[in-house]
Amino acid sequence: MRAQLKEPANPAKKVDLLRDKLIAQDALQRGEDYLRLTIDTIPVLAWCSRPDGSNEFLNQRWLDYTGLTIEEARGWGWKVAIHSNDLPQLLDMWQGLLVSGKPGELEARLRRADGVYRWFLFRVEPLRDPQGTIVKWYGTNTDIDDRKRAEALLAAENQILEMVATGRPLAVILDGLCRLVDTLCDKSLASILLIDPNGRCLRRGAGPSFPEAFMAAVDGIEIGPCVGSCGTAAYRKEQVIVSDIATDPLWANYRELALAYGLRSGWSTPILSSDGSVLGVFGIYGREPRSPTPQHLHTIKQITHMASVAIERKRAAESLHASELLARGQLDALTHTLDALARESDPDRLLEHVLRTIIEQSDAHSVSVWDREPDGDWLELFAMIEDGRFQTRSGAFHPAARLAMLAQDHPVWREILHTGLHAVIEDIDQPIVRMCVGMDPSATWHDILKDGELAPSFMRFKSHLREMGVHTILFVPMLIAGRVTGFIGIRFTVKRGFRQEEIELTRALAHQATLAMQLTRLSAQSRQSAVMAERNRMARDIHDTLAQGFTGVIVQLEAVEEATSKNQAVKASGHLNRAGDLARESLREARRSVQALRPQALEEKPLSEALKDLIDKMTGGTTVRAEFTLRGHPRELSAEWEANILRIGQEVLTNVLRHARASEFKVLLAFDSREIRLEMCDNGCGFDPGRRHEGFGLQGMRERAEGMGGRLTIQSAAGKATAISIVLPVANAAELEEP
Repeated sequence: MRAQLKEPANPAKKVDLLRDKLIAQDALQRGEDYLRLTIDTIPVLAWCSRPDGSNEFLNQRWLDYTGLTIEEARGWGWKVAIHSNDLPQLLDMWQGLLVSGKPGELEARLRRADGVYRWFLFRVEPLRDPQGTIVKWYGTNTDIDDRKRAEALLAAENQILEMVATGRPLAVILDGLCRLVDTLCDKSLASILLIDPNGRCLRRGAGPSFPEAFMAAVDGIEIGPCVGSCGTAAYRKEQVIVSDIATDPLWANYRELALAYGLRSGWSTPILSSDGSVLGVFGIYGREPRSPTPQHLHTIKQITHMASVAIERKRAAESLHASELLARGQLDALTHTLDALARESDPDRLLEHVLRTIIEQSDAHSVSVWDREPDGDWLELFAMIEDGRFQTRSGAFHPAARLAMLAQDHPVWREILHTGLHAVIEDIDQPIVRMCVGMDPSATWHDILKDGELAPSFMRFKSHLREMGVHTILFVPMLIAGRVTGFIGIRFTVKRGFRQEEIELTRALAHQATLAMQLTRLSAQSRQSAVMAERNRMARDIHDTLAQGFTGVIVQLEAVEEATSKNQAVKASGHLNRAGDLARESLREARRSVQALRPQALEEKPLSEALKDLIDKMTGGTTVRAEFTLRGHPRELSAEWEANILRIGQEVLTNVLRHARASEFKVLLAFDSREIRLEMCDNGCGFDPGRRHEGFGLQGMRERAEGMGGRLTIQSAAGKATAISIVLPVANAAELEEP
C-alpha cells in the first residue's frame, strides 16, 4: 500500500509528475532570474543583509559602481567602499538599527570604481517572519551627490552674503569658500589669489590646504602669458586647465616649485567683476594628473561667482570707506595747512607741516622735494624729512643734492612731462631699479638706474636710499599752470601697491606742497623787495633831509658871503644863524628817517602849516618871493601821505633855490571832493624833463606819487618857467585815512 502511494503504479502518471516537477523548477528558476534581473536593473544600488548586519547580497549596480566583486563585498567587505570620515558614524547608526529593529536612513560617501567619492542616501528596512523575528535586512543606496552639492553651494552662498552684509573680513570669506571646495571636491586643494591695485601681480587671498611656504612663494607673482595656471588665467581673462603640471609648457618657469609641493594638476579661472575687469583667480589643484569633471566645472562656475560677489561688494565698501577717508584726509590736511599758514610766519615751516602730513597720511618712511630747474635738465633738492628731521636745501646734509634728469626723450620722463602722472620706483635695493608711470595695468616697467651705468651723484643717492632701507618710492609731480616744476618722492621700506584714493590724496598734498614752495619763494622775493623798498626809502629821505637841507645851508652861506662883501654884518649874521638852524634840523630829520619816523614838523603841525613853515624857512633871506595858498577844507591823511607831500614840496623848492634862478615861487594845496592837488610853479630858467638828470630828486618824487596812486606832471623847458603838479584821487586818500 505504501509503495503504491510513493510510486505511481501507472508509468504514464509517473512521467506526468516528473514533467510537472521540471516545469515548476524551470518556472522557479525563471522567476529567480527575472527577480535578479529586476533587482540588477532598477536604477538604485540594492542589497540584502543577514539579521546580524553582515551582507548577503548586492545587486549588480552596486558591484559595478564600487568595482568590487560579490566575494569581496559580502560579509563586512563592503566597508572598504565607505569614505573613511563617514564610516565610524555609519557603523554606529547601523548597529543602532540592528538593535532597535526599526527602519532608518543615513547619509555617507561611497567610493566609485574610479576612486571618486559621492554622497548616497542609505535606506534600510527589516523583513520579519510570522513570529516577528527579523530574518533579513533590505536596503538601497540612492545617489544624492548633486543634491548635496547644490545644498552646500546654496548654504555657502547664503553664508557668504551674510558675511559680506555683516562686514566680515574678506580673508575669512575667501577662506570659507576654499574650505567648501576642499570638501565638495575630493583630493582637491582650492586657492584664491587677488589682483593687486596696479593689476600686475597676484596677492594671496586664501588657500587653507596649501603649505604656508608655497602661499608665500606665489604671493606677488606677476601675471603673464606663461605664468602657471593662475598667472596665465589672470593675464588671458579666461579659464586655464592644466591636467599635468609636469609636462605643460605654461609651468615651465614654475614647475620645480609646484612639483616640490606635490602639485600635479591645476585648473584656474579668473574672477571677473561686473565690468569685466579681473578681481582675482580661483584655482583647484590636485596631487595627481587629472582633468575636471562636469561636476567640477559646475562647482568652479558657482564658486567664482560667489567670490566675485564677495570681492566686489567688499571692495565697493572699502572704496566708499576709502573715499570717506580721502575726503577726511584732504580736509584734515587742508585744515592743518591753513592752521599752519595762519600760525607760522616762516614759510619754510609751512612746507614742513605739509611734508609731515604726507608722511603721516601715507605711512611713509621719509619724503623729499625736488625742484626742477628752468632748463628741465636738473633736479635740485628743495627740502626733505629724514630721520624725523626737516631740512631745507641750505641746511640739508645730503650725498646728492643736485641730480641730472633722465634724458628728455627717455620714455619715462617723456610720459611724466606729457601726462603729469605719478610714477612708482621699485627695487631700490637691486642692481637694476624699475620704474612705471601711472596705474594702468598695461603700463610698461622700465629699467633705470643700473649700478654699472650711474654717474657718481646718482650712485651716492642710490647708496643713501639703500642704507635707509628704502625699497619703493612714489614719485608725484608738482604742477604750476600745467607744467611740471618739481617732484615729491615719498619713500617706503616695503614693496607695495597704491590704491587710486591714495594717489589722489597724495596729489592733493603735492598741490599744497607746491603752494608752500611758492610761498617760500614769494617770501624770499618779498624780503628782497622789502630790502629794496627800504633802501629806496632811505635814499629818498636822505636826499630830502640831508641833501635838501645842505642846499638850504649853501644858499644861506652864499648870502652870508654876499653880505660880508658888502660889509652888512647884521644881515650876514642872520643868514649864518639860519644856515645853522637848517643844518641842525636836517640832522634831526636824517636821524628820524633812519628810524622810519615821520618828519618833526608834522608831529607838531598839520600838513598845510608844516608846508607853509618849510617854504618860509627855506626862502627866508633869499631873493625868492614865496607864496603859499590853501584851498578847500583839508582832509585828514595818513602819516605816510602827509610825509610824502611835504617831501615833494621840499624837493621842488630845493631845486628852485639851487637851479632855477627864479624870483617867484607859488604853491597851491587844494582839497576838493574828487582829488587832492599840490601845484608848484616858478618863473625861473626851466629845464628839459626828458633829459637824464643826476641825483635822486625827480625819481624820488615820482616814486612817492606813484606809491600813493597819484599822478606827477612836469611842465617845463629850457629857458622857460616850470610847473609841477601832483594829483591824488580822493578814494585812495580815503583808504589811507588814519582812524
